[in-house]
Amino acid sequence: MSLAEKAGYLRGLYDGMDLNADKSKEAKLLKAIIDVVEELADHVTENEESIRALADQADELLGDAFDDLDDYEDDEGDYETAVEVECPSCGEPMTIHEGHLASGEVKCPSCGQRFQIELEFEEEDGDDEEIPF
Repeated sequence: MSLAEKAGYLRGLYDGMDLNADKSKEAKLLKAIIDVVEELADHVTENEESIRALADQADELLGDAFDDLDDYEDDEGDYETAVEVECPSCGEPMTIHEGHLASGEVKCPSCGQRFQIELEFEEEDGDDEEIPF
């Protein structure tokens, strides 16, 4: 059930109770609270629609420049960016998380070989843009 639907449900409960906001201070308070909840629900819905539109525009503008990057949940429940690469020594696939991307050097968990990593992203016009890490 969406926030707007829940606000509508509260309004229905209030209306069904036949409370008179003109005669009861409590009814007046409940009515005011429900009015605020409905207004907040409207704003949240508008914001969600705007965020979806912005995300679509960002995807359109960026193209697939960041398709290789994924978000992973770490042990603390936070999300961090990571990229899948193959080890240049043994060829085994490995996931490199953003903390290691920043250092520029990684160690393969399979063979133990250390190597430098530089990420390159293709721009839409075909030029490569190097991102130093």
